[in-house]
Amino acid sequence: MIGKAYTALFKFYDNALQKMSFKKRPILIIGKADSNDYVMLPISRVTNSHNISAEFDLKVEPTAVPLLNLSQISYIRTHKQEIINRAQIDKLIVDFKIEYPDIYIDCLEKVEEFQKRLLSDAL
Repeated sequence: MIGKAYTALFKFYDNALQKMSFKKRPILIIGKADSNDYVMLPISRVTNSHNISAEFDLKVEPTAVPLLNLSQISYIRTHKQEIINRAQIDKLIVDFKIEYPDIYIDCLEKVEEFQKRLLSDAL
């Protein structure tokens, strides 16, 4: 599962409803937390450009990742890591390690940089 993009049920804050909601969206699995849980990164459109992190959001153009079937420019949100249970993960979309290895490595480098900064700031 690691290195692959799936659709998954994902929690998000719905500004219009002013509450947490759920929707299916693409995610990228980057690790295994335990026997049933995985570390994932959401892949999402960011409609408010003020919410885009120049350092940690990895922009992906639909033409650069055609197998992901994106309709618009989206971002792999490397600073929005979450743990997701296997039961929330739906269908396989694409194996980034095989189809988009350069993007996958860029992603992991951003994750590493974010984690280094997070830990440094915590000390």
